[in-house]
Amino acid sequence: MATKNISNLSFDWIQYKDYLHNSCLFRGIPEDKYTNVLSCLQARMAVYKAGNSLVNAGDSNFRAGILLEGNLEEYIYDENGNQVVIRHLISGGVFGAELACGNSLASQFYLEAVEDSKVLLLDFKALLSERTFTCPHRIQVTANLLQELSNQITFFNTKVRILSQKKLRDKLKVYLQTQHISDEGIINLPYTRNKLAEFLYVDRSALSRELCRLRDEGILSFSGAKIRVLDRGFLAG
Repeated sequence: MATKNISNLSFDWIQYKDYLHNSCLFRGIPEDKYTNVLSCLQARMAVYKAGNSLVNAGDSNFRAGILLEGNLEEYIYDENGNQVVIRHLISGGVFGAELACGNSLASQFYLEAVEDSKVLLLDFKALLSERTFTCPHRIQVTANLLQELSNQITFFNTKVRILSQKKLRDKLKVYLQTQHISDEGIINLPYTRNKLAEFLYVDRSALSRELCRLRDEGILSFSGAKIRVLDRGFLAG
């Protein structure tokens, strides 16, 4: 685990307006009000080099934010020191909101830059002041934040369900049920085989063997990060 290595930069929201527009936190906020919202949340941009951490377990004084560019990985360690991947964040993803809104809560996870990443750090505690009730844009950001927290709770519930499955096939089935599937039965996985194994908390070789069994049984086919579900009944129930 690498130590924090951060470069602070001034934030030109015009350059990143498409990122903000696509972020759930700015849903319903007019572009001409972005400056006000960013000022209210004391926004600043930071750059993290690949392999360096944004958050360590036990940290209680840090800012939440939005990933603008790059890739972040959230993980914990089990009792044997093995890394357990919780989730990967891509551009537009929100991190740390559940802790930044709390009262000196300590992080239970690590958050690390998988590649060089730019993030927009925000102070969500500003939303807890009485002024929020008199500003429609603060109210909108707060509503968006609550929606994001709800989505995260749903995600973590699914993660618990995956980890609670005893059979590898069932872990994979539950995971695939959460992914978008095209009319042609294609699922584009966001992970490499190694990262998928880490996410499911299984051995990579065992995962490859199970995928081959599913292929041989005519249930699915796969090529790289693309899976085609041949038997839709596999994902039913």
